[in-house]
Amino acid sequence: MTFRSKLVFGLVALSVVLAMAPSSFAQVNLTLSSFPSASEVQTNRNAQTADPGVNGAGILVSGSVLADITTTATRLRIAYPSPITSSPAAPNNCVDSAGTTYTCPASANAVPTNDPIRIEGATGIFLGIGAPRLNTNNSRIEITLPASSVTVGSGGSFRLVGVRIDANGKSGAQTATASLNNAANGYILTTSSATVINNIGTGIGSFTIGARAGNTNRGTATIFTNRSVPNPLGSMILTEGFASAFRTATQSSNSGGPEQNGTKIRLTFSNVPAGVTLTLAANPPSTMTATLSNPTITSTSNTTLIDFTGTSLTTTETLEVDITAVTVSTTAAVTTPGAITAVATLFPIGDGVNNDDPLFLALPRQDQGYPAFAQGDVGPVTVANIVAANTTLLMPYALVLPPFDTGFAIANTTADPFGSSGGGAVASAGTVTLNFFPTASAGGAGTPFSLTTSSTLRPGAGLSSDGTLAAGATWTVLLSQAMSAAGQTGNFVGYIFVQANFLNGHGVGTISDFRTYSLATNVLVLPPPPTIPRSSVNVEQLLF
Repeated sequence: MTFRSKLVFGLVALSVVLAMAPSSFAQVNLTLSSFPSASEVQTNRNAQTADPGVNGAGILVSGSVLADITTTATRLRIAYPSPITSSPAAPNNCVDSAGTTYTCPASANAVPTNDPIRIEGATGIFLGIGAPRLNTNNSRIEITLPASSVTVGSGGSFRLVGVRIDANGKSGAQTATASLNNAANGYILTTSSATVINNIGTGIGSFTIGARAGNTNRGTATIFTNRSVPNPLGSMILTEGFASAFRTATQSSNSGGPEQNGTKIRLTFSNVPAGVTLTLAANPPSTMTATLSNPTITSTSNTTLIDFTGTSLTTTETLEVDITAVTVSTTAAVTTPGAITAVATLFPIGDGVNNDDPLFLALPRQDQGYPAFAQGDVGPVTVANIVAANTTLLMPYALVLPPFDTGFAIANTTADPFGSSGGGAVASAGTVTLNFFPTASAGGAGTPFSLTTSSTLRPGAGLSSDGTLAAGATWTVLLSQAMSAAGQTGNFVGYIFVQANFLNGHGVGTISDFRTYSLATNVLVLPPPPTIPRSSVNVEQLLF
């Protein structure tokens, strides 16, 4: 009896299963496939969620019918990992957190104008698909899937194109997640997520002084405090953080047409003295075309925008920006040493969304420029040094060891026969500082000391009453005299740095016992150490 009851129950259950079978398998399977952006800039407020520059790239939604069924209308919801900063073009295209459709402000329609959120390539069962709607509260796009009678073996597909997100503060891969607003509709999601961005990276990889491979590194320009310009050239390089970081207006779109703008870089120059002008020129590689909005930098016009009208999306490129000239007026404010610096940031600077209206929060905007970026300065980089108009000389060997002494002469040659029109020097007077580096009597380095000429410290002959060496004059002095003026006694064996507070200083030295023996000792001229450092990574330059 028990066995018979179980058999009857089993037959009933089997009948129920068989009766339900057609509806259980009567469904439209939905599959999401993505064509993700390989990498997006971490400060981009309008990061693309599909291959940049590829017309129609986005998320592909495919449907396959497993059995005859009449579907009911349902909403496919595709949520993104951060605020959506683009919008559909059609009116009445916004959805609130409760799923209610409302009219977006006109300013939020078709953002960006040439590449809004849209459905493209709808086929088969999706021919009657509704327009996408923007749900700003949940950072998602909602699409109404049609109610229709479909037959087994049919299907269709469509593409969701034009979705941008705020990538600021994001890192790594970014994924969109799909869901349906109800389950009893005949649609079933077989994939619930799709990668839309493979990586988030730095837009400007580096900003340094230098040159592109094969070009001459012009280094840093130099301005002297006497308003002369010994080096009017310089070069700086901007390197992409990844291959597609720098984009044209067309590459910033998935519509095949140009966006409002492509990637721009703003260079801002600081500490540009009044009366100084830097002339700039873009020097891009063959794979790139770039222009400068302002090639003339002054104290009142200290920014320029780099606009890319041609770039490679597969090669990490380096753009060189050259200083081709430095002009200093006769009244330029360069009498104090300093440095002109520059910083770089992607541009324009924007928020991505507009929260000014409390009724319509987080609506996409393009009034600040599109795409726009969060400010992220790279630098500063010193592009020009303003250095004291002086001469650094080096006497590698000098001594006071009775009966031997060292005599030396320093000449101020800024008085010359050439004149300003013939390339002559600017006549100027200045004091002289001697920096002594003795060798200790027991070996090793001794204690350095120094002497700066003044009205009360004027050893030797040739200095003016105020302790300066006039243009055209020569100062002659014995090392023993200079040591006495510096408050030092005893012997000296070592080297001396001479810093003359005027340009074009030259010198000569002689070691002698003043009877039968004399030996010339070199007095070498160094380039200004602030512009050509005496560090181990540079080859020291010395001139007689």
